[in-house]
Amino acid sequence: MDSEPVFLTKRVRLLLSVVIIGHLLALVLPPLSVQTRGGIGQSPSVSTALEFFEPYSQALYIDRGYAFFGPDPGSSHLIQAAITSPEGPLIEKMYPDRNQQWPRLLYHRHFMLSEFMHEIYQPPGPSEELRKASREEARYWSLLRARYKHVLQSIVEHLKHEYPGDEVAIRRIEHLVPDLIDYQQEPIELTDQRLYRVLLDQPIEQEADK
Repeated sequence: MDSEPVFLTKRVRLLLSVVIIGHLLALVLPPLSVQTRGGIGQSPSVSTALEFFEPYSQALYIDRGYAFFGPDPGSSHLIQAAITSPEGPLIEKMYPDRNQQWPRLLYHRHFMLSEFMHEIYQPPGPSEELRKASREEARYWSLLRARYKHVLQSIVEHLKHEYPGDEVAIRRIEHLVPDLIDYQQEPIELTDQRLYRVLLDQPIEQEADK
């Protein structure tokens, strides 16, 4: 005789639904936190939800931003290093650099590092207006700035270890994607120097004055 089909109980179906929804949230929240990041940090609601799912996302390595994928990947961000030796010429290195970092995974790791540096960048501050308006937001600003400076210094120290005795300075570079209309009027290579610009480390007020 054919055995009767075994159906999942209501409790098991509910448990599976919770697990699937939880996994989807852990997958969606990291890129959502990138898109909802503003001048004073992440969206509080997204940040609170992400804090709960973050250990799971990190364990499965699904805590990525995905902003660099199509259909509109936008600009990419690089780290340019200047290594100065008292006895030799200036050495300039770019991270990532597909001609220098091989295999491809090594290039990808440097790419993720440079994008992470851009993601966590916090301008100098906070301003006096923000300090007076909200001490909590001003404190949060300072914490984000301290985190960025700590990561930046760790990269500098790593390069100093690679080039002992040399002075190291780094800066962030933005690699723009040409606008469709501009590209149609003047087709240029993606590596054209006009598409690269230095991202200055300065207060927001100075940027607005330009």
